[in-house]
Amino acid sequence: RLCSSDLAAPRGPAAGMIIPTDQPEGALAMLRTLGFAEAQRIVAAAIDDARRLDVRISVAVADEAGSLLAFARMDGATRLSALTSTDKTRTVILTGVATLDLGENLRRELADEPQLFHGMIARDLVHFGGGVPVLIAGRLAGAVAVSGATSLQDHEIAGRAAASVSP
Repeated sequence: RLCSSDLAAPRGPAAGMIIPTDQPEGALAMLRTLGFAEAQRIVAAAIDDARRLDVRISVAVADEAGSLLAFARMDGATRLSALTSTDKTRTVILTGVATLDLGENLRRELADEPQLFHGMIARDLVHFGGGVPVLIAGRLAGAVAVSGATSLQDHEIAGRAAASVSP
């Protein structure tokens, strides 16, 4: 059962993960992170996909800390989609799950406590499709989010774009 405090902690691959390395004890291990070049490829993949589907979107890519790495708003995409896409990246980073999954989980788990669900909305957590985690070596390395099409199309475009940089 979820409660509002559960949603603030990272979930999924990044939560409490100890990553073994072959480094000597005490040495700092360099973990591969999502970089600018990969973020640009993700944005390009999302835009190509949106053009193929004949939809106008905004797409945002953030690193594991939630900082924006790349962003684009297609001609014809709404200004609101720009804001929503960045909100979706933040939601993924905070929760470690896709925004579509978060919404489904919240609706199922909080059916008898709707005030908690509405409290999540007020905290700028996005609970509909379009934001997905980017995993590198099994850990949360960032997020990609799309807004401007239907919730399901946003989710699918973001998922395919994220997969364009996955090993």
